Amino acid sequence: MAYSKELYEKALTQIKKRRADAEKLAEERKAELEEKCPDLKYINKKLMNTGNLIVKALSAKSGEEVVDILLKLRKDNIELNKEKKAILTAMGLPEDYLDVHYTCEKCSDTGFYEERDEIKGVSYGTKLCSCHIDMLKKLASEEMSMQTPLELSSFDDFDLSYYKNDKETLEQMKYIFKTCVSYSQNFDLDSPSLLFYGRTGLGKTHLSLSIANEIIHKGFNVIYGSVNNFFAKIEYEKFNKGNDTYTLDLLCSADLLILDDLGMEFATPFTNSALYTVINTRICRNLPTIISTNLSPDELRDKYHESIVSRIVGTFETLEFLGKDIRQSSN
Repeated sequence: MAYSKELYEKALTQIKKRRADAEKLAEERKAELEEKCPDLKYINKKLMNTGNLIVKALSAKSGEEVVDILLKLRKDNIELNKEKKAILTAMGLPEDYLDVHYTCEKCSDTGFYEERDEIKGVSYGTKLCSCHIDMLKKLASEEMSMQTPLELSSFDDFDLSYYKNDKETLEQMKYIFKTCVSYSQNFDLDSPSLLFYGRTGLGKTHLSLSIANEIIHKGFNVIYGSVNNFFAKIEYEKFNKGNDTYTLDLLCSADLLILDDLGMEFATPFTNSALYTVINTRICRNLPTIISTNLSPDELRDKYHESIVSRIVGTFETLEFLGKDIRQSSN
């Protein structure tokens, strides 16, 4: 999908920072150990000087002499690396302790890699690394959800005492609360989709935001927002930006999509089509979705086409929120 120039630059800046941080850490480790062990400092200096010796050999020697020198350098380097690993092992450290450990081994935290066919010896050029694409998705998701008050909701401040006046309601809400906590703790891309339904003011949004908070902290990209806002953006992009599918693509590809207030939007053939596309695409991609709505499954059937409702009711785990409006109870 197409991302803005600003988003590409922001993603690349963060990836470059990863690389700089990894290299800085390796240098700090090297300096610390060389101070403790002069032999290690001597070995590192000899290894670093290899490049200079190769340049001198290429410029001053004949062909056969160069080959001999290169073979000797290779042999010496193998021995030096063996000594280096032995020293690290004796110090109780892993053999690769002084290597630069990049977040992404594929591109060494550059954001790009060369696609090659090693058998044919053919290069297909420089490609955008998957870590770069993941960063773009993460930043785009944050941008999409930036107006959502995620920091205002957590599981810690969800108060079950609001439901204590009715035993059946309290037991149901305890079950829902435990289900949501477990969902966030065990979340993965193959987690099930959830449908939260019940009257307004029963905690659906609070628990949705709490789940989003926890899963974002695990490193997944989460998009949260109201159905009305999302579909307004999708419609604007289609009819005012030349069939742009930016928002639609983000909703279809996020690790977790949370659609709030389904049923509150003004339903049109376009919004119904967009809703079907989002839900069906995510089901086909086996990506989890959480939907919250004030409508019961029967009311959803009255409002939406059966093709939409059947996919929601047939594939989502349903959780019915019970009780009285929390906001009225707290006044």
